[in-house]
Amino acid sequence: MQIEPLVNLDRGGVRRMTRRVGQRGLALALVATTALSLPITPASAAEPTTETPAATTEAPATTEAPATTEAPAAAAAAVPIAASEVRNYAWFNQKTESDMHAGVAAHVTRLINAAAPGSTLSLTLYFFNRQEIVDALRSAAARGVRVRVVINGSQVGSAHYNALKAIPTARVVACGQRRADGQSTRGCVTRRTGASPLHNPPLLHDKFMTISRVQLAGGGTASNVLYVSSANLDHYRAYENAITISHAGLYNAYLSYFNDLMRYGSSGRNNPNYGRTTTVGVHRVYTFPRREAAGRTPGSASNDPIASLLRSTDCSGGTRIDLANFRIQRAAVVRELKAARTRGCQVRIVTGAKSGRPHDAGAPMKALVDLARAMPVHLCGYTAAGGVPMHEKFMIIRRGSQSTLYTGSHNLTYRALRQNDENIVALRNHPLAAPFQQRFEQHHSTCLRWTPPAGTTGTASAEDAG
Repeated sequence: MQIEPLVNLDRGGVRRMTRRVGQRGLALALVATTALSLPITPASAAEPTTETPAATTEAPATTEAPATTEAPAAAAAAVPIAASEVRNYAWFNQKTESDMHAGVAAHVTRLINAAAPGSTLSLTLYFFNRQEIVDALRSAAARGVRVRVVINGSQVGSAHYNALKAIPTARVVACGQRRADGQSTRGCVTRRTGASPLHNPPLLHDKFMTISRVQLAGGGTASNVLYVSSANLDHYRAYENAITISHAGLYNAYLSYFNDLMRYGSSGRNNPNYGRTTTVGVHRVYTFPRREAAGRTPGSASNDPIASLLRSTDCSGGTRIDLANFRIQRAAVVRELKAARTRGCQVRIVTGAKSGRPHDAGAPMKALVDLARAMPVHLCGYTAAGGVPMHEKFMIIRRGSQSTLYTGSHNLTYRALRQNDENIVALRNHPLAAPFQQRFEQHHSTCLRWTPPAGTTGTASAEDAG
């Protein structure tokens, strides 16, 4: 497995970023980061690859460059990719990088460039402004790859959206339209809104891609390629992660989910209880949104799979729960984290934002305040010293030699649970747990503990941005 270097933090100044209110909150933590560099031991025991034919949310940190729509003079051949980037690949970025999303964009570009003629490529986009991705998709379509894109409605009308729409033979479906405030009118599967905390519209917040077949360096192909990330394909400065695996069952689960996103986005149908849990061998895929049961409130634990799995976790035998999530808003999840600690689990928390407002301008989230008063919460966020937010969304539950890694697009917010198009993949006893454990250890030792100021109670809604 190929693993990118872990983050190497420093106290150097980092150019600050502005964002539109209503798109995504960023942390302005009053803490600074300290230096840490950790070695990585490559994981082993690659996931088996099936060679049979496959079954059929944030804002840009920099000024968007003009997108180009010119078609190439001739279709470029596929560029084979190293097998190590397809089978159990983990990517993490570094604060020292001037463009912290360049690495993940380069990885996605290589995957697209390796897509074999006649294969199917399906990509979800929330915020998007990477020209290299447009160019790679255009070339893929020209050489006979079936290119399909589902994109959040907030991007409609942007230069890069228009460039995607101009790709011959590519199918691009926008979920919703861009509102005057820059948000989308809806997600793909639902348009549900309501009283706080559901007062903002839903989002297509997914960040995944499937490719039915890629060409490998040295000859041969890999089928059923699945890429899942916390990172949008834009220029945001934040800590992020991504995985790429070749696994027929997980590929098919995500492909089925993508097909539904495309169908709902095209038809305008509304299903606020679309989410489901799909079991794939020892692994699972969770999709959203999920509506609460009749008579329950959106803020309840009803139909919340994260609260449920924490509640059912066996805390005997030294069980550890390591949670790194950009935004922690849900009271039910916090209650279960506290209860697990009471039962004897070792619980450690890293987050990237105190509130849901851009630049953490608003009051902190009440659930986060409650959590930080019950146990240490480590915060990686924007600081005057040059800190950047931890935008990742992963959790590792480990008991002895058994582990489950949960990763995907899902923030622990009400919007992510009840409104957004979101995904989590749960990998049981998988080699990717090792690099993610190292990533967590680095964040936990580098991001400083946040203590809510005396008298702070927080707010339940906190203007949740995603």
